[in-house]
Amino acid sequence: MIDENAFGFLISWYDAEDEEYALEPSEFAERWAAFHRAGLACLEELPLGAGARALELGHAFYFELAEGDQATDPMGWLKGARARFAQAGFVTVGVLTHGGRWVDDAPLGERAEIGGVAFVGWSRPSEPLRRALYADTAARSDDEAEAVGWGPGCYYDLEAVEALGRRPKNAPTPLRVGGAAFYRVGG
Repeated sequence: MIDENAFGFLISWYDAEDEEYALEPSEFAERWAAFHRAGLACLEELPLGAGARALELGHAFYFELAEGDQATDPMGWLKGARARFAQAGFVTVGVLTHGGRWVDDAPLGERAEIGGVAFVGWSRPSEPLRRALYADTAARSDDEAEAVGWGPGCYYDLEAVEALGRRPKNAPTPLRVGGAAFYRVGG
């Protein structure tokens, strides 16, 4: 296995649970199908670059790409992808991350049954994936703990911004979670 730098892109359906509880089961199934189609449209119509991988999580899509393999600006890609979900009527959390990931030649995505459990391995250790999940979690409020989340929006990991050689004109206050720091760059 080798360690390489990669970009991670998470697009999460922010209010999926609210819609699930507000709609009839058949209506929610139709909404989820529209979310699924929007994610697939991003894959087809907004190419990330050679070797990009995608994972559907039900409430979110996660894309990962080795640094240097991007076919377009990662910041612009995330904004464009979120715009597609918005056009389909979805409020989202979009996260761009960066960090090390481990890769090897062994195949991923093969399904096996182990101990009576359906098992699918998708990733080796991935810092971009971990950081994207941190930000998605931090975006959520917790009424019971009286914790206000960051809310829906677009978040750039400071490490991703630095890896792209960018500096914000007016650096916003970084939002911190799990040892990672993010800029919020739009609702």
